[in-house]
Amino acid sequence: MKMTIRKAMLSQTRSKSTEELEKYSVRVCNAIENTEKFQNSNIILWFWSLPDEVNTHDIIQKWAQKKTILLPKVVGEKLELYQFTDIDSMVIGEFGISEPTGKVFTDYKKIDLCIIPGLAFDKEGGRMGRGKGFYDRFLPQTNCHKMGICFPWQIVSKIDCAPWDIRMDEVVSCEL
Repeated sequence: MKMTIRKAMLSQTRSKSTEELEKYSVRVCNAIENTEKFQNSNIILWFWSLPDEVNTHDIIQKWAQKKTILLPKVVGEKLELYQFTDIDSMVIGEFGISEPTGKVFTDYKKIDLCIIPGLAFDKEGGRMGRGKGFYDRFLPQTNCHKMGICFPWQIVSKIDCAPWDIRMDEVVSCEL
């Protein structure tokens, strides 16, 4: 079931033009900025988006001087967090993905908001990632509000979550 949903979500996203994805990304990021949780958060875990995810590059750069922005980096089976300062602090990593460098952040309980990607979400906060479980292992170390973000077609009626799958407190998207 999960594999079917993953394939369908990736197929729908890949069927959109770069311009369409960017238009949706701007709308989703505007919706995030308008949430009370975002406005009241000082330390935020974001993610540096892949081409098939809501584009977070501009919003991260916009807020990096006003809030503490953290970005994850996969190291073995876990996520390490780094404070984002500017685009020049990013390097191309082992898998051709831009990764943060600089100051490591380890005081996870101080994170106010975690903004999490997913291939699909349901209305109850169920999340389907890419299947490696990095966020499911990391998030229990925090006390933060968990905000899933996605394109509108990535919201499905139900995701069968395992006991270890971490639910989102909120899912932010935009209208089609």
